[in-house]
Amino acid sequence: MDNESFLFWVLLATCLLHWLTVLLLLRRVCSTKNPLVWHLLNGAVGLLAIQKTYGVFIPYLELNPPPLNGVSTWLGFGVAGLLLGGIVRMSPFLYLLQRNNELLAVIEERNVIILQFHERIARALQKIQMALEVGRPTTFIVEQVAEMSEMLQVFLENLKAGVLLGNKFEVALKTLIEDLSRDASFPIMVHVDPACEDHLSREQGAQLLHIVREAVRNSVQYSHANKGQVSAKTTPTDTVIEVSDNGKGFEVDLVRAQGHGLGNMVNRAKKIGARLKIHSQPSKGTSVCIEVPLNEALSESSHSASKVDSSLNPSKHVHVG
Repeated sequence: MDNESFLFWVLLATCLLHWLTVLLLLRRVCSTKNPLVWHLLNGAVGLLAIQKTYGVFIPYLELNPPPLNGVSTWLGFGVAGLLLGGIVRMSPFLYLLQRNNELLAVIEERNVIILQFHERIARALQKIQMALEVGRPTTFIVEQVAEMSEMLQVFLENLKAGVLLGNKFEVALKTLIEDLSRDASFPIMVHVDPACEDHLSREQGAQLLHIVREAVRNSVQYSHANKGQVSAKTTPTDTVIEVSDNGKGFEVDLVRAQGHGLGNMVNRAKKIGARLKIHSQPSKGTSVCIEVPLNEALSESSHSASKVDSSLNPSKHVHVG
């Protein structure tokens, strides 16, 4: 191989490194909230990639192409390597920034949960105090205490299960899966359509999180999978939550007879008018799908708001988002 051919292959490698850097930058642009700096950097690297690509095609476009310059070619290769290495080295730092934003969102959600719970307890106590002052019947006061006790019980149950639902279903779902993933031997990916929380009431969101928790725990404990996925999306007729893995699967009828929390999942789905579907076959993985009709979601939102937060505002619809 003569020197000219060798320099040509170096130029081709330079071109490929530039385009690989462009692809990495494009991926980063899609996952950042401040894309301007990445667009500028991507534009600069893109121009370099186009320039080097043109240099590769010169021999095919001209009858007497100019000879390749060794210094220029090697400098271009060095620049391409440094750019790619810099982007790769920056990735962990950028991941930490993204992770920091996610943690801040979780902290904000938990502050919302604490504030909402505090307000509900304060309203309930105020209602009991007013009932005592005006001499309401003992049965009424007992009912109010029982309602507050039920409120506390539900809150503690959710807290124990890791179901922390504030105003954003997406944050709550991702936080739950992250907590459950610590005990998993395989990665669990989460994809959430932000529009879902616009169609779910607080009660529906909480019950869905409990169902997802049970389904993911079963997958972690029994599936022997090497990857799993949780997705939430909105169709024209339903809000659909799906938990799937590529594990060993099972006979659905047999598991229904043995338990594995399936009865609890079915009961929770019924409470919110949802359909629970389980698809599984031995050696073909498992999929648990929960479908909440949109019209059911709207009516449930109104019912849940008037029942749980009547002391705050009887006509208020409490949404997850």
